[in-house]
Amino acid sequence: MGTAAADGLEFVPFVGYRFGGAFDDVTTGQSLDADENGNWGFTVSKLASQDTRYEFLYSRQDTRLTDSTNPEDAFDLDVHYLHLGGTVDMSHDRVIPFFSGGIGMTHLSPGRTGFNNETRLSLSFGGGLKWYPTERLGIRFEMRGYGTLVDTSGSLFCDGGCDLELNSDLFPQFETNLGLIFSF
Repeated sequence: MGTAAADGLEFVPFVGYRFGGAFDDVTTGQSLDADENGNWGFTVSKLASQDTRYEFLYSRQDTRLTDSTNPEDAFDLDVHYLHLGGTVDMSHDRVIPFFSGGIGMTHLSPGRTGFNNETRLSLSFGGGLKWYPTERLGIRFEMRGYGTLVDTSGSLFCDGGCDLELNSDLFPQFETNLGLIFSF
């Protein structure tokens, strides 16, 4: 791209919509599903080469884990993604298709008394479009998938004494985001 937007730092606050994510409750045999809900976050990126950028991503969703057979037993769950990665631009025009990816951690914070926070390794991959109507301002649309490596066949969120036994290897989630690009 021949504008100053690609020549330095970019800050992109975004809002979006996230869906997916479930755990199997070993005790009841039911699935605990994360409710679809809005998310928000930001990226900070720095030019690495003509077509690539280093990127830090933070994305948050306030949701609930719900058992479809017993909705009254739902509890709040805050999901935070913190990733280091990057983007690869596929052109140098004002509208730029791109791919993104990252590795980092997922912080799961349940809102139920007696349950503990969990932090696990996660990966992400996505793609989208960036549009630069000016040199310093743009719009970013992105779809991104996350995979949190849970690998549990016992208690998650519990140090003992709670009644939640889960079985899962992966906590997958997907989101669509729309953000405003500020270039410096």
